[in-house]
Amino acid sequence: MADSIIALVEEIKKYKSICYYPSSGIDLSDIDFFGSGKLHWSERVEGAPLPIDFCVNEEEIPDLFIHTDINFYMQYEEGLDLEADECNIHGDYEILSFRELPQIKQPNKINDNYEFSGKCFEYKLKVWNHNKIITLIHILVENEYAVSQVFLKNGIKIDYMWSKDWAGSLTCGTWFVNVCDQLHTKKIYTDWLCVPGKRGQPLNKPVLEHYPELMVPCKVKLIKNENAGWIDESAHSWLSELDIRK
Repeated sequence: MADSIIALVEEIKKYKSICYYPSSGIDLSDIDFFGSGKLHWSERVEGAPLPIDFCVNEEEIPDLFIHTDINFYMQYEEGLDLEADECNIHGDYEILSFRELPQIKQPNKINDNYEFSGKCFEYKLKVWNHNKIITLIHILVENEYAVSQVFLKNGIKIDYMWSKDWAGSLTCGTWFVNVCDQLHTKKIYTDWLCVPGKRGQPLNKPVLEHYPELMVPCKVKLIKNENAGWIDESAHSWLSELDIRK
């Protein structure tokens, strides 16, 4: 295993609870949601009055948020200049530190590799005026590489997955459910685009060709939490909270 992947895995394994956001762009709505104490979107938007009993249980906030995308290098290399209003953060927001981790060489198999492909950026953040320091690691790789070569191959558990508008260009988000049992995922926060069977079950032929280990038969069921309501607004629909059941 390349030294850069070893270094990344060592960093990730320092944390107990992980939320993963594939194809995130510069959206930090997952951090906004958990950091606010799981307030619904309508309660988190700027100018909305907070609930009277507003309180953040810091133990329910993941320690680490991992985001992947094949692009958005210029935005993330700005480091401390990553602006809240560009990233869908609606509460207090402070970047405490920023650094680059070792770059992974030529990671992409489905998409093209560029000079910036494989770069890893680490942020330490404070949001919504509570004391917990949140770590964000953004990795410029295709989602399939992160899940196959970083998470699965190294026994990394992904407690939560957050996905918005993963319609895909070359691949679609429905394959993630295939490996939820292997990743020990507890909940998926997503819209209908990531739910298998909701739109004719895209075949994801590039994933099958390059990452066959991700196209195994699904062994879990997604159970919608009807009490959660809609928790975030995306371009195509509202995000739902789905429990993973074996």
